[in-house]
Amino acid sequence: MGADLVISVGDLAGHLETERKFSGIRDVSLRVGDSTVKGPMAVTGVVVGTVDGVQANFRVSANARLTCVRCLTEWEEQLESEGLQHFSVTPDEDGYAIVDKEIDVGGIATDELALSIPATPVCREDCKGLCPICGTDLNSDPCDGHGEDPGSPFAVLKDLFDS
Repeated sequence: MGADLVISVGDLAGHLETERKFSGIRDVSLRVGDSTVKGPMAVTGVVVGTVDGVQANFRVSANARLTCVRCLTEWEEQLESEGLQHFSVTPDEDGYAIVDKEIDVGGIATDELALSIPATPVCREDCKGLCPICGTDLNSDPCDGHGEDPGSPFAVLKDLFDS
């Protein structure tokens, strides 16, 4: 798997507006916090000739395993992202160049997919999270409270706010 994301572009580089569609699958293993993407990443797109190389326009998608930062619920979600990258005939400072008349779109697609993984995933907008005292999931089981801690250094302030 993966060779189909290495695209021959020798006939496109330097020829404006000539294009070639491509698609392929590559296995990836990514982790951001407790969120992971492990398995096939699908990439589709088009490579278009430019004056000094080619430009790859692509869409990448893969299944992610996410964990809510509020309540620790886990779920799977399809991540999708779009990317655009220029590959030059001669190497540039970014290092994206045509090598042996080919480009490898797999690396940049993996980078785009990694950027689409949410840094702080939330299972739903109104997630209430977990009780900080007992750990009960407040979305499914409202916590009855735990009384007041008389040993708290803030206990003396309680009377200031009671009216």
